Amino acid sequence: MKRSTARQFYRKYFSATKGVSWLARLCAEQQLKILDDLMQWEVTTSTSER
Repeated sequence: MKRSTARQFYRKYFSATKGVSWLARLCAEQQLKILDDLMQWEVTTSTSER
């Protein structure tokens, strides 16, 4: 997944889950902090290889 595609996915995810999950209790700044943290992760091994 390209970085920009992942960013778009999580932005849409946060928007879609607004009001229906624990994410709704977080302010936009906290949501973006989580997004930034998630964007630091890189998949090095697929789960099917484990």
